Amino acid sequence: MNNKEKVAVLNDFKINVKVKLGILWSALMFLYIYADYFRLMVPGKIESFIAQKSPIGPTTPNVLITFSILLIVPILMIFLSVLLKPIFSKWLNIIVATFYACISLLIIFTSIKNEWQYFFVLFNIVEVVVFGIIIFQALKWPKN
Repeated sequence: MNNKEKVAVLNDFKINVKVKLGILWSALMFLYIYADYFRLMVPGKIESFIAQKSPIGPTTPNVLITFSILLIVPILMIFLSVLLKPIFSKWLNIIVATFYACISLLIIFTSIKNEWQYFFVLFNIVEVVVFGIIIFQALKWPKN
């Protein structure tokens, strides 16, 4: 017996692109949750929170609705990626991931100046990578 015959080959199966996209959006939600959780530990953040100051100014009902919509969309993308017809899912993933990648890039460039935000920059860099993978997976969606 040679070495090639002794090596056990693990079984692997092809994961449907819809499932991959749903998993990637789920991973993004974990990134969002932990980045926001750690951000609460930045000096002055809790005080700003209590004083109802948001990154874009005073906290108002409209600001809360805007932030809610920004977070609801990726949550919906988890199951929309799986449930929608492939052509709709493909383009929705490309459009939404591109939009959110731009937001993450904006956050990176505005946060890089503050050493207390370096961890947040790291999270956003990983988010941009995941968005890139989403876009890549959607673009190379297999055709029949």
